[in-house]
Amino acid sequence: MGYQSDSEVFTHILHYTLKKLKLPLQAYKHIITPLSNAELENHPQGDFLSGLRQACKRLIIDGPNAVIGTLPDETCLLVMDQKKLRPATVGGREGAWAIASELCGVDALVPDRDPSLDFQPMREHTVIIPPHRKELEIWSQYDPFPLPQAA
Repeated sequence: MGYQSDSEVFTHILHYTLKKLKLPLQAYKHIITPLSNAELENHPQGDFLSGLRQACKRLIIDGPNAVIGTLPDETCLLVMDQKKLRPATVGGREGAWAIASELCGVDALVPDRDPSLDFQPMREHTVIIPPHRKELEIWSQYDPFPLPQAA
């Protein structure tokens, strides 16, 4: 309540994930579009992620959304919701990467790239472009991620 746009909501959830929960960027996807119970049963971090989903259930976003963001360190990210009704694609080369809703947008922004490196994320993916801009990192919700150490 009180938000003016879905972008503002996504930003606050991202801040909460990284700063308050002190979880890595990969956890953001698990908060806004968690895996199903059946998928969590087979996940190596299923117990933790089930608890995270329960604790953050009011933060689940049911789409359709494609979240494109930039962090203060200039890391860029692209996350799809579970329904994947909004298109998005990413492509580029070392030093120059573009995120657009269609491949023609990536073509216009970075025409001198290797198109075989273009990627259209599915519902479980998070695409991360690190500040050094050397390559894309494609992360799947089915992959484990580093959990914070207990204090």
